[in-house]
Formats: sequence, C-alpha cells, structure tokens
Amino acid sequence: MRRIAPIFLACVLVAQVCTAGDDASGPIQYSVDLGQPSSAYELTAKDHDWGVELAKRLDYSGTVVHFTRTSIPLLVNSDIVEGAVYRAVERPDYFYVVPGDAMLRLDTTWPYSPGVGGFSMHSPKSKNFIVCFNFVPGGVPFLSSTPVVKGKVSWGGNDYKRF
Repeated sequence: MRRIAPIFLACVLVAQVCTAGDDASGPIQYSVDLGQPSSAYELTAKDHDWGVELAKRLDYSGTVVHFTRTSIPLLVNSDIVEGAVYRAVERPDYFYVVPGDAMLRLDTTWPYSPGVGGFSMHSPKSKNFIVCFNFVPGGVPFLSSTPVVKGKVSWGGNDYKRF
C-alpha cells in the first residue's frame, strides 16, 4: 500500500500539468468584429475562369470554395490591418484571416488553423479573392479564443501566412 500512494500522487500531479490535444494558440493577439457592416469584393467571370484554369493545371476536380476580401478590419495586437479578412462565397458562415492563418466559422466554439486533408489556398496577384481546394471544415483550434459569433471575436495565434 505504501508503494501505491507515491505512484498515485505522481500520476495526479502529472495529470494536472498535462493536457491532451492540439492547440494552435500563440502570443499574437488577433481580433475582428464579424457583426459590423462590411462590403466584399465581387467575383467576376474572369476571376472564376482563373480558378477553373488553376484547377485544370493542378489536376484538381473537387469542389472549389472562393473567399473574397472584405472591408472588415483586423486588429493585430494594437495595429489595425485592412484587407486581411476574407469571406467564403459558397459558405458565407466561414471567414479566413490571412495573418495568423485562421478560419472562423460562425456559431462555433473557437477559430481554427486550417490545413487538413490536402487543404490549399491560391490567390492571384491582386489578392482580391482566394480559391480554396480540398476545403475541409475543421483543423487545429485556437483554444485561447472567444466563441466565433456575429460580433467581436478574439484569439491568440502566431505570425503565419499562406501567401
């Protein structure tokens, strides 16, 4: 019995320090207000053709999700960044934030870092829109965040950009 007590105590202490799962949180503070009025770039026929040609060149035949640049400002620590928040055309409850590589889906617990299942994003030089291949909802969550709502959302992340 005396041997079991120290082992049990050690297991309890280790369990308090360790947590399971992944977390994409980091030291940089990001914040957006998804409830404010905003505008978004409107895709043209030429934009759609660009995505179709890209899919052909990459031999991609799956579903394409387009994200368009919005006027929603992004707060990074204490700096305001314009033109960094995109909204999905085909799935309007999804937003993508370029700095920090964060996907926000309305009415979910937290933003997440996408990139599962071959997920890839491509943008022309204008950066007015993004073509997304292998869009799979889900990824590594930012557990340091507030819930994703039509209003203010904040999270701690890292300085990572796909393009």
